[in-house]
Amino acid sequence: MRPVLVREKEEGDEAQCLELLMRVHQADGYPLYLPDDVPAFITPDYEVAAWVAEHDGRIVGHVALHQASLDPTLAAAQRATGLPADRLAVVSRLFTCPGLRRSGVGRTLLRYATAQARERGQRAVLDVGKTLKAPVALYQSEAWRRVESLALHLGEGAKLDLWVYVSPQVNDA
Repeated sequence: MRPVLVREKEEGDEAQCLELLMRVHQADGYPLYLPDDVPAFITPDYEVAAWVAEHDGRIVGHVALHQASLDPTLAAAQRATGLPADRLAVVSRLFTCPGLRRSGVGRTLLRYATAQARERGQRAVLDVGKTLKAPVALYQSEAWRRVESLALHLGEGAKLDLWVYVSPQVNDA
């Protein structure tokens, strides 16, 4: 496969991102909890930046950075890093085309978002469903460190069992 192009997400990308997320949800069960307002899930108000991966003119992956101060991982990330909220960025909404798994698209997006956080003077953190084996393996292969377990209660009896990870420490970020 030719390398993918990673570029900033644009407003016109919404339809392809939605379609891709629904394919990922059907294939992998990610996200573990799909909210009623899926467009707001992909581009929430607390999104700081987002990127897509393109291959042959189609979007094949997505990743975003979210404000840590509004994320449930904040307390765990602060305990693990000792950093204030403004020095943390949450890598979120990382998903890739099921047909291109193990081709490096997810790894490329993870590295890109982590580097972008570092350029902003922030350390990247994330959460992942405990049952999502492939993403957990990706984060561990990239030397991310699992720091805590997190139970996220969503109401109506829905609960997500998550792992919180912090990115490798580089240049005091």
